[in-house]
Amino acid sequence: MMRIAIAVTGAVLLLAGASALALGLGAFDAFGALSERPLLDPALARFARETGWFLPAAAGAAEVLALAGQLWLVLQGRAVVHQRWPDLDPETRARARAAADVLHRDARGLPGVQDARARLTGTADRPRLRLNVSCAGDALVSEVYGELGAGPVERYRRAVGMPDLPVVIRFRPEAERTRGRLRGRRPQPESA
Repeated sequence: MMRIAIAVTGAVLLLAGASALALGLGAFDAFGALSERPLLDPALARFARETGWFLPAAAGAAEVLALAGQLWLVLQGRAVVHQRWPDLDPETRARARAAADVLHRDARGLPGVQDARARLTGTADRPRLRLNVSCAGDALVSEVYGELGAGPVERYRRAVGMPDLPVVIRFRPEAERTRGRLRGRRPQPESA
């Protein structure tokens, strides 16, 4: 929700800046009254002339806000990159890949589990395991969760050498998965 609010605020500010630039360059000369008005209100322009510090202070505040926004974008980009490619040494990465194969095999062997996908994400300081599990429609998720945590997930933690590794398990019923696959297909007409 916070990202949406920041994106909307950024879009509004971008539009306001582009409009002010276009107005200053004379893009609205055809509208007459708009092009004859000054960009700043006359009272604000008089205040800025009299004080001498107002416009530099406003420009400095805008620069600080722009820098904070750029820093936030860099941090968000870094988080996205670390979700996809964890910041781990090659040896840990190889162990995690081998352990994920074993986890996948063991999880699929549990009753009610149709498929499982594991991904080690995060940074070297804060790694975590994301496990997406597709279950049969009649599977008891609580039992599958307990068996995953006690067996395959615990073995994965030992294999990668991270006994306190946080694990996020997302369950998806198989019926929902098939519905998503079939949604794009058109029904075939029956032949007489």
